[in-house]
Amino acid sequence: MKDEKILVVKTEDVYREFGKFEGFLKTSLGEFLDFLKRYGFFRKRMEAEYDESTKQVIPYVVILDGNRVLLTKRTTKQSEKRLHNLYSLGIGGHVREEDGKTPQEAFLKGLEREMNEEAEVELKELEFLGLINSSSTEVSRVHLGVLFAGKGRFVSMKEKDLFEWHLVEFDELGKYLGVMEGWSKIAANVLLNLFRPQN
Repeated sequence: MKDEKILVVKTEDVYREFGKFEGFLKTSLGEFLDFLKRYGFFRKRMEAEYDESTKQVIPYVVILDGNRVLLTKRTTKQSEKRLHNLYSLGIGGHVREEDGKTPQEAFLKGLEREMNEEAEVELKELEFLGLINSSSTEVSRVHLGVLFAGKGRFVSMKEKDLFEWHLVEFDELGKYLGVMEGWSKIAANVLLNLFRPQN
């Protein structure tokens, strides 16, 4: 709903605390939650969508199932027309005010809610990797990605009319870079650098 209040941070606070980085920045979960404690607040989504003075905080989880990676494609039934028919690596979405009493609690519970809403996954491990920032598009400039690797067994997407999905062999991931959303390209390169397929 466009009138809901979602978790944001001021763009200037992001750049002051983490530097004006482009792409991926490795940091710790503790450091990021401390940042949210100091600077996170809630704003009407409708106001935040086109105002670059704030960034909407988006948990972004890449699912790793053994040697395979979950790759999804948004269908034209999704509301965000700017992202139709592009491949995505991440599962996640906006953190709502009602997700928790504080920005940190809302972030952690919003992360869990988004995972449960979008996919059926038996998670064994959720590893925090760092932050994604991109100034390349009008969509990316108003969002801050919080990248996780979710390791476990993927069962199915729940919102079947909103996504097509595939489990792609890890060493095939690079072939999809040209048809991925911007954040997914960044996340894919992070994964290719950090992880190697398990034997």
